[in-house]
Amino acid sequence: MPVFLYTGQNAATGKKVKATVEADSLKDAKLKLRRQNILVIDIKTQASGSTSTSGNQGFLERLTEKKVTPEDLALATKQFAILTKAAVDVSEALRSISEQVENPKLRVVYSKLRESVSEGRSLSDAHKEFPDIFPGVYVNMIAAAEKAGALPIVLRRLAEFTAWQIGIKRKVVGALITPAIMVVVAIGVTLFLFVNVLPKITKAFSSLKVTLPWYSVMLNNISAWLQDRWWMVVLAMIAAVVGFLRWKATPKGRRQFDIFTYNMPIFGPLVQRVAVSRFSKTLSTVLSSGVRIVEGLQLTRNVVDNAVLEDAIDESIKRVQDGEKLAAAIEKTNRFPVMVVHMLRTGEKTGKLEDMLVNIAEAYDDEVDYKIEATTKLINPLMTIMIAGIVMLMVMSVLGPMMQAMNSLK
Repeated sequence: MPVFLYTGQNAATGKKVKATVEADSLKDAKLKLRRQNILVIDIKTQASGSTSTSGNQGFLERLTEKKVTPEDLALATKQFAILTKAAVDVSEALRSISEQVENPKLRVVYSKLRESVSEGRSLSDAHKEFPDIFPGVYVNMIAAAEKAGALPIVLRRLAEFTAWQIGIKRKVVGALITPAIMVVVAIGVTLFLFVNVLPKITKAFSSLKVTLPWYSVMLNNISAWLQDRWWMVVLAMIAAVVGFLRWKATPKGRRQFDIFTYNMPIFGPLVQRVAVSRFSKTLSTVLSSGVRIVEGLQLTRNVVDNAVLEDAIDESIKRVQDGEKLAAAIEKTNRFPVMVVHMLRTGEKTGKLEDMLVNIAEAYDDEVDYKIEATTKLINPLMTIMIAGIVMLMVMSVLGPMMQAMNSLK
């Protein structure tokens, strides 16, 4: 379907609008805009553009296009929830959001959502047209809300859930930044010492005709090799990172990496707590929105982002479909902590499974904060010791020949 780029003015607010609209023809595009109370000032087919618009410019625009971030989606969802709670019509709420959001791409998306809803499509079906913006759990929760007639409540939960996901991601990234920086610093310091410092010291000892110990000779050989081939080390590191990322992007590589990180000594407990917290919060959100338990588990499986728990959820889904309770099904996977199983069993007995899942998520959120702090406190000394060891090795390679030189002068 052709896309038309238009400039217009909102008849109700007087605000100038510049966006795109899809239509079969120019006449249909103008009709759509008229239905949206937009007075068209200028409109043209986006593919052809004006004399100043070229294919290269279109490519550059796509290249520099601002992506829709989770923060943008969380804010738009919160605005949507507030408007629907105030009994604003869905179509009018979408129009209001399309005029308020700052992200240009999201502004166009909400404008198209309004067009779809105005044409008679359901809100969830309209959201399905943009899978790169709205994840499956988002669309399915809106579909459940439409069936239950609880759109304002579900939108509020979606806004809270999206904000919670952002918080979890920031916590994990924050925990990894310090070790990553220290690793880069350690590599940089090592290369600098080997390429710039050690050769000068070696040259000084050579002039004194001092016999170097074996470890100094080894370091000197490494230094001599790095002086001419340091760029090979840099290229090898870049190739290793690119190769790792490509391997991790494959299903087999992702699974192996997730299994490794889930069971590794230092980061493993942190990864486990983040995954369990994400599982509990997601399942609680979808169940409280009216989604059935099996469908809720299927949606949760696509959100946990960990192959170990994904396999466990797949096993649990089969057992729940066979008639088992959720707690019993999860317990048999041997992938969830005992506390989670006990709390789920209590929630099922009392009929407050959603509330118990919220309690689990909150408890493990606190555990994530604690583990991040503890892991950071453990990693920082380890990295400091590693850098100190490198420096100490360099110092010993200098002190050894220096002591021999002093003894030869006596």
